[in-house]
Amino acid sequence: MAEIQMVRIDSRLIHGQVITKWIRQTSANRIVIIDDALSADEFMTGIYTMAAPSDIEVNIYSVDEAAEYWKKEEMGAGKLFILTKNVETIYQTIKKGIPIDEIQIGGLGGGPGRISVFGPISLDEEDAAMLKELEQENCHVYLHQVPEESKMEFKKALERYNSLKNKNK
Repeated sequence: MAEIQMVRIDSRLIHGQVITKWIRQTSANRIVIIDDALSADEFMTGIYTMAAPSDIEVNIYSVDEAAEYWKKEEMGAGKLFILTKNVETIYQTIKKGIPIDEIQIGGLGGGPGRISVFGPISLDEEDAAMLKELEQENCHVYLHQVPEESKMEFKKALERYNSLKNKNK
């Protein structure tokens, strides 16, 4: 049975110092990316696999593949660092049965309908609703970009989101 060391939402997935720092801090030896589109793209799968440190195994699954693998073998062996690009993917992953009790949000960029709540981390209405539901179901959610900087609990980010949303009306 694999051990989940960390689950992180980061639109950039595997990138430079941040992943290297988090992997070192968690002692993970496998990165599991869950992303429907990426799992179907052989070229980009190769790019992400090469972007990881050479001693770290990288596996890329769709939500359904990840859930099925968890049900059959609990994702095999190793210490997992699970990555998704967005909130919806992790929400679906949890709903399909992967037992995740803590989510770190490290990077969700801006865009139409999105409100910046903590540095480069932004939320939209759908993200806020899904994360709120997960928290109500006892999944701890927090925002944290790099280990050296402070983190923000989701409850505070949600308060900031709602305050800024009401200002923009």
